[in-house]
Amino acid sequence: MAEPISATPLFRRILREPTSHFVLLAAVLFGANAALESWRGNVITIDRVQIEVRIAELEALRGAPLSPEERQLVEEAYIDEQVLVREALDMGLEADRRIDDILVQKMLHVLSGDVIQPTEDELRDFYDANRTSYTPEPTLSIEEVVIAAGSTAAGDLVEQLQAGVSAQELADNTDVRASVLRQVTDGDLRRLFGPVTAELILSANTEGWIGPHETVRGQHWFRIVERATPELPPLESVRERVRLDWVADQEAARLDQAVGGLRERYNIVIDEPEGR
Repeated sequence: MAEPISATPLFRRILREPTSHFVLLAAVLFGANAALESWRGNVITIDRVQIEVRIAELEALRGAPLSPEERQLVEEAYIDEQVLVREALDMGLEADRRIDDILVQKMLHVLSGDVIQPTEDELRDFYDANRTSYTPEPTLSIEEVVIAAGSTAAGDLVEQLQAGVSAQELADNTDVRASVLRQVTDGDLRRLFGPVTAELILSANTEGWIGPHETVRGQHWFRIVERATPELPPLESVRERVRLDWVADQEAARLDQAVGGLRERYNIVIDEPEGR
C-alpha cells in the first residue's frame, strides 16, 4: 500500500507549479474586487447642491442667513435622510413608489417601534423637569384705541390719551375705534403687532396708554387692563399629555441613536460642485 502523501509537501509542490500562481492571483484579485464592491455598496454620495438648496429654503423662510452651526445641522439632517432612504430601499420599502420623504418617515417608524411606557416615577420626574411646558402662558387683557390715519384731530387725541383719558370718553369721536383684547399671550401680541410693539406692551410697568403702533389704519394705543399668571396644573390633570411627551422624548432619543448607528455603516462622500 502506498504511503499517504503529506498535505504540507503536496501544497508546496502545487505552489511550485506555474499554473497555480495564476490560480492564486485570480483568487486574490477576486477577493479584493468583492471586498471593494462591498465597500462601494456602502458609499452614499451627497450632492452639495441639494444641501445648499435646503439651506436657501430655510433662510428664505426665516428672512435671515443661517449661522455656520445651523448650516452644519442642515447638512447632518440631510445626510441622515439619505441614509434612511438607503436603508428603506434595502428593506424593500420602495414598493410604494413614493417620494423620498415617505421612505424616510416609514424608516423612522420602523426604527422607533416598541417604545416602552413610563413608570410612575419616570412620569413624575419628567413632569417636574418640564414644569414650564405644562404651565399655561401668562395672558393680558388690553384696551386698544386706534386713531384713524389722516385724522385732523390726531394731535389732540394723543394728548388726551397721554393725560389718561379712558377709551369710553373718546367713543363719540368718529376718528377713534376702541376695542378690548382679552386674554392674549406673548405669541398673540407678536403675531398681531410684531415683536417690537409686543415687547413694549409686555414690559410696560404703567397703567397709562402705550404707543403709538403705526399701521395703515392709523395710530394704535394700548392700555393693560389685567395681567393673569396661570399656575402649574397638577399632574393628574395633564397626565396623558405628560405621558405622550415622555414617549415622544424617548422615541426621539432612540431614533437619534438608531440613525447614528446606521450612519456608521456608510461612507459618506459629499460631491462638491466645480469651482468650490
